[in-house]
Amino acid sequence: MKKKSILVLVLALSLCTALAAYGAAVPSGSAVDYSKLTIAWSPANLTNELQVILTDNLTAAIEGLGCTMLTADPSSDPSLQVSQVENYIAQKVDLILMSPVDAAASGIVVTEAKEAGIPMIIVNCKLDNLDEALSYVGCDDTTAGEMLMRYVVDKLGGKGNIAILRGPDGLDAQIKRTAGFNTVLSKNPGVTVFDSQAANWKTAVAMSTTENWLQTTTLDAVVCENDEMAIGAVEAVKGEGLSCNDVMVVGIDGIDSAIASITAGEMRATLLQDAVAIANKTAEVMQLFLEKGASTIEAEYIIPWTLIDSSNVAKFQK
Repeated sequence: MKKKSILVLVLALSLCTALAAYGAAVPSGSAVDYSKLTIAWSPANLTNELQVILTDNLTAAIEGLGCTMLTADPSSDPSLQVSQVENYIAQKVDLILMSPVDAAASGIVVTEAKEAGIPMIIVNCKLDNLDEALSYVGCDDTTAGEMLMRYVVDKLGGKGNIAILRGPDGLDAQIKRTAGFNTVLSKNPGVTVFDSQAANWKTAVAMSTTENWLQTTTLDAVVCENDEMAIGAVEAVKGEGLSCNDVMVVGIDGIDSAIASITAGEMRATLLQDAVAIANKTAEVMQLFLEKGASTIEAEYIIPWTLIDSSNVAKFQK
């Protein structure tokens, strides 16, 4: 009987230690005083339209609860993001939200935060050690790559010469969107890839890269891993005196400028990565965690993609 009591005590202490790893998140049974909480948000790059939308909506939700919110822009520099998040950890914030710049390099702070007892919710882009975070909220990028390339293959009738503009190499979104492209292309040998270049989500880089391509070959499509690169590709097509009916340009994210481009008959299609829905779900998961504890949180919350082209773009105009 004495041995049984000791075992029960050991198990109880183990459970308390596991819960304590996420510090403030263990519900006390009383209402959470949000005015005493500090939430840190680390976006990937605040020159990116989707990241700005995420930031604006997260700020409104978090400050609306009465929390103090800290934000710093790493400008797509993984080492700077690590440094900024380590600063949040040193300040002993109550919870950290992060959209990783790099799938591998940014992961170190997830480990450090966990060791410090600070929960992290990963937003929009996954990373290699996601299992050490509390949860992931965002879309599935492999699915995006497959959906977009399938659309292109269908529109080309299974034959054509295409080029691909990638995001920053090493970012989870780039890796998985590219993998999705390759899965579909492997089943459609009639579609050839003239070239694939990293334009790092940048409109200007995408524009100059596409200009160089069009001066040396005839392309049927430019497939872009985000909309800001697609906008650059469209400008390059028009700058070469070509029509977007001849060179199909598609992107991912569903940002306002892409919707306007599709409406104008330029970009052919985009996939809506609903930044507002991602931000709202992130705030909801954060609140659930703080009020009810880690046991109520799922490992990931996947927001579905929506294909937007001329057939339905009117629904998404503002």
